[in-house]
Amino acid sequence: MEKAPSEDHLAIPAMKVQSLRDIVLDSLRVAITTGYLKAGDHLKERELSERMGISTTPIKEAFRILEYEGLVKTHPRKGTFVNESIDTLLNEILHLRAAVESLAARLAASKVTDEECERFRSVLADMSDKAANKNRDGLAAANERFHALVRETCGNPLIVNILTTISAFGSGFRKRALEFDSEMALGFQEHRAIIEAIVSRDPELAEQKMKQHIVRTIRDVLAGEAGHETSR
Repeated sequence: MEKAPSEDHLAIPAMKVQSLRDIVLDSLRVAITTGYLKAGDHLKERELSERMGISTTPIKEAFRILEYEGLVKTHPRKGTFVNESIDTLLNEILHLRAAVESLAARLAASKVTDEECERFRSVLADMSDKAANKNRDGLAAANERFHALVRETCGNPLIVNILTTISAFGSGFRKRALEFDSEMALGFQEHRAIIEAIVSRDPELAEQKMKQHIVRTIRDVLAGEAGHETSR
């Protein structure tokens, strides 16, 4: 008589189901980091609940997390507002990302396997196609896969945890950067240089190129230097 397959042998991936709070949190975080919601903007619970078709409870919960992260500030009897120093906060968080992710790129270049090299080349080809066709959403998604692959390849759980936390801020900022046509082209060239360093197994160059890329993007986007024409 055949034994029933054990639970360990069931190749069914776990599904991540977002709560309403997480959906609200992600939406507001992206809206703030992309600049859609600006410094000082008043976030009204009732207005947001009506627009989203939900109760105010998950919105209140999201506000608490955003305040912990420093993105918003709640004032008694006045309400919740986007942090007046939001760009300064993003600047500091993204410089932290530059320091940690450049180390991740260094480790990735020292540990990358032949199979992972092919995955990097595949992501690069996808980014090339999306950049050439000015597909902003597609390029943003390809960029996300590239940075996720760097985290995965670096093989350090602590670094992965730090970058996963920061990536929530980086995703919105990346969309903000890709509003500029010049950033689409320049960002792709920089990503290509990072990938070439990683697949060439050159840790020092990979670290250098990653840090230069992130720091340059921070400077250009926050200073409005990435280009004069946007998609808007």
